Amino acid sequence: MKLFAFIVMMAFSFFVSAQSAPKKNESLILQADTLLDRQDFAGALALYTKIIEKTKPVSADDYRVLYKRAYCYYALGDFENALGDINQFIQQVPDEQAKLMRAYINQELEDYEAQLQDLNELLANNPGNPEFLRWRASVLMESERYAEAQKDIQALLDYQPSPELKSYLGLTYYYQNKPDSAIAIFDEVIEGSPGYLPSYLYAASLSLEQEAFDLALAYISQGLSVDRDNLTLLFYKGIALVENENTDEGCKCMTKAFAGGIDDAADYLKNYCYGVD
Repeated sequence: MKLFAFIVMMAFSFFVSAQSAPKKNESLILQADTLLDRQDFAGALALYTKIIEKTKPVSADDYRVLYKRAYCYYALGDFENALGDINQFIQQVPDEQAKLMRAYINQELEDYEAQLQDLNELLANNPGNPEFLRWRASVLMESERYAEAQKDIQALLDYQPSPELKSYLGLTYYYQNKPDSAIAIFDEVIEGSPGYLPSYLYAASLSLEQEAFDLALAYISQGLSVDRDNLTLLFYKGIALVENENTDEGCKCMTKAFAGGIDDAADYLKNYCYGVD
């Protein structure tokens, strides 16, 4: 799971601070915490459930048992139950770390709006946090909210410029049907980081969609100089050559791509190279 180790570290303060629970539960809590520390999540879950069933939560420490059980559910992949427990916990203890865990749970549930709600609050309390910005940008991209994603990506670029991030910025324009802006950014990435392969793939793919086959071939040629055996670029080269009526060379490229595992080349081979409709 993404950043699982980070959550473990983050959660440690919860597990340590729960030692003031009622005496009658101290033994069970100690056993459960020991199992949790050993990553025996199923065993810890069973004991935390027993504690919750025996005791009506009253104090913040009582509710922290719910947090721990939510963590066990999360670690075991039971995200719906994890969400139920963490929501109960946050109602009583609106802790920032618990909201971060809820965001991770909602990431697994692919609930974009719920993730954004917690990420917006986390960023309000931690302005400019690069991990949160990157996460929110990815959620905004998944939600097709590209203009908002651009703002977060640009903020990240101001903090930690990289060809990967700048290429993502180009993709936001691509998905907004602004090919000229996207190509301009991909060109900047290529100029500044000529060894970064994805920029050639993005630019070539966009050029093919725009039926700018000569331009696509130029990007493909540059990309193959970085990775001469890249199967996707060979496939793209085959398409561009066939569309430019260089069928023999195009079919050779697509045959290599198909043999290497690019299944999408099959239809092109049938239609352009084997004469099968």
